[in-house]
Amino acid sequence: MSEEKSNRRSYSSPLRCNQKEDTRNRILDTVAKMISEGRILDFSVKDVAVRTGISYGTVYRHFPTRESFLEALYEEASEIMTQSAPFSPQSLNDIPVMAGKTIEKFEESATLVQAFTIALLVNNVKPKSRYQRDQTIQEVVMESTPRLSSGGAKQVASIISHLCSSLTWATLRQRYGLNSTETAEAMNWVLQTLIQDLTRHEDEQP
Repeated sequence: MSEEKSNRRSYSSPLRCNQKEDTRNRILDTVAKMISEGRILDFSVKDVAVRTGISYGTVYRHFPTRESFLEALYEEASEIMTQSAPFSPQSLNDIPVMAGKTIEKFEESATLVQAFTIALLVNNVKPKSRYQRDQTIQEVVMESTPRLSSGGAKQVASIISHLCSSLTWATLRQRYGLNSTETAEAMNWVLQTLIQDLTRHEDEQP
């Protein structure tokens, strides 16, 4: 009898889990829209509940604080980028290709990525996935440009990381009004030009 009770307690309804996940996604979609509209510092759990049309208690169970909303956005955007467009170049020439694929994913989840980028800037947060990407780029630069000093390699890697970032994408799209194609072409051109120059300098060194 006790074993039957234990089994009943451990059972989790797939339908209920799906409903819970759908509710969570609706809440995060609303938060992303609010942040994209410029409400990064002045929204509350109550504001999100009203905007989403979900009870305050339900929203609070998922996200009890404004910070918990932001943390969830970081995780959501990072997971999308990591799973759909993993950034794992083996050489400098791989970087523009992978950056192009990443930009496509930015466009597919534009509202979420914009909110993610704004939240990162305002809260000065750097997710673990971004540390990993920056480290990968620095390793590729150091391996591909052995004649560069460690300081020079770090500078180059920093520039490439910035060019591949959601911040660069969002700035070109929002501040300068480039469309998706123009943004992708501009980012690719700069990366290609930088990498070609690095390669040329390496080849010219005795």
